Amino acid sequence: MDALTKALVAGAIGLAAGLWSSESVLRVTSGLDARTIGAWTASVDAGVQEADPYTRASIERSGEIPLALGEGLQLVAHTDDSGAALSPRCVYRVGSRAPAARYWTLGLVDRVGFPVDNAAKRAVFRSSELLRDEKGGFVITVSADARAGNWLPIGGSQRFYLVLRLYDSPFSATAAAIDKDALPRIVRESCR
Repeated sequence: MDALTKALVAGAIGLAAGLWSSESVLRVTSGLDARTIGAWTASVDAGVQEADPYTRASIERSGEIPLALGEGLQLVAHTDDSGAALSPRCVYRVGSRAPAARYWTLGLVDRVGFPVDNAAKRAVFRSSELLRDEKGGFVITVSADARAGNWLPIGGSQRFYLVLRLYDSPFSATAAAIDKDALPRIVRESCR
């Protein structure tokens, strides 16, 4: 084997290893700036030009337009409060409060970040449309089967994540200031 062939083989192996490791890192993190608060993770620099390369790559990969610093904050949950991965075969109770914000949404997205398709055609709840209890709290049931009250349907058998977007919030500049108890709890009630 001559030197050129060895160099080409080594380059191909290096390229494959680099692409594989980058893909692996992007699959498990949304960037180096990620802050985890309970089951929720926020990428606080996603909307700024100085974002780290992994945050920028994650945004490019998803195709989303992140909220700019000061506009809002997006938090994503891949697990419930016990640390178990969210499953389309389970029923979850999400609530009963959200951090201070003029407006917020809670929705379901697939692994790529697109809204989860379902027969009810509901992918998100807005803070302005929730049924609330006498103290202002709320409970959103996330399940495949229809439920009374605030129901967010899981479409099919695909994996999903919960996304909480806070708009015009005092926490828009930093997720570190959010108290864990101010975020909605994600409690698994049962599984099939």
